[in-house]
Amino acid sequence: MSNIISPVDSLQLLVDEQIAALPLTDFPMLNRLQKKTISQQFIKWTVDVGGASATGESVTTDITTFSEELYVPAFLPIAGARVSSSFQLSIQDIAQAKSAGKGALRDLFASDVDSALRTIMQKLSTNIYVGDGTNAAGGIVGLQTAGAAAGVYANIDPTTYPLWVSYVNTNASLRALTSDLLYTTDVAITRKGGRYTAIYCSPELAVKYKQLFAAQLNITTQLPAGQADLGYTGLSFSGRPIIQDINCPNNVLYFVDESEISLYTYNHETSQNRGGIQVGIDLLTGHNNPNMRKYGVFTMPQLQLKNRPKAVAVLDKITQ
Repeated sequence: MSNIISPVDSLQLLVDEQIAALPLTDFPMLNRLQKKTISQQFIKWTVDVGGASATGESVTTDITTFSEELYVPAFLPIAGARVSSSFQLSIQDIAQAKSAGKGALRDLFASDVDSALRTIMQKLSTNIYVGDGTNAAGGIVGLQTAGAAAGVYANIDPTTYPLWVSYVNTNASLRALTSDLLYTTDVAITRKGGRYTAIYCSPELAVKYKQLFAAQLNITTQLPAGQADLGYTGLSFSGRPIIQDINCPNNVLYFVDESEISLYTYNHETSQNRGGIQVGIDLLTGHNNPNMRKYGVFTMPQLQLKNRPKAVAVLDKITQ
């Protein structure tokens, strides 16, 4: 365990400890997503938007028409906004802790650093779903926007490139969850040439799913003591886990291919990699109270759906 001997120089060691102790399982999608670091201010990649075609013809016919796949550049901004949390301590408390002996200063900072990290992870976990790319969302373009059936994403407009949209099954009003809706979405994903590795939803919708299939199957548990079926060892649909996430918006299920989605964080000069996420902490200057020391903990994130049509499908307007 690290001992804080300098409030500024050693706080990153404490961040290390607190992130290691922070159970990311409390943030299911954040925990499961690929995490990558970048030092550029744009995430750039190339997207295949179709265009090639084939035809049947006689072997005596001259070939006069040619086609090829069209590749266009995609990019997302990063490092223009951040997710941050700050705290302050009096210089008297800091001085008293330093003189109290080994570990006292570390203990003084620990609860504030832990609270800041939890707040940041909570904000990240929420905006992975609902982030709209604004500063208030930490710049994150979340699944709600990226996984839409229309609208520009990563600087590619689906009105120009119609393949660049996700499948969205929605309705004018809320409707009950049914097996038909689930299988319709499953088939639509297959028709797009995609797949999904998990389904994310609110805890209430997970219960609706459990009730739906318990009623349909009328399951009778006949397993040894300590074992059970539906809901106790985990929900699944077509062999994929259904993951309940308190950060997931209400009334929607996200069918995601986690191999197509990455959470990037920017490699700032004062940040270090903590569990795959670049996190920085620094002393804030320029404040008006000379008796207080203020510290900021921050990360600069962005969510990338590398192949928008295949990364996510949405089953929306479901009663919970």
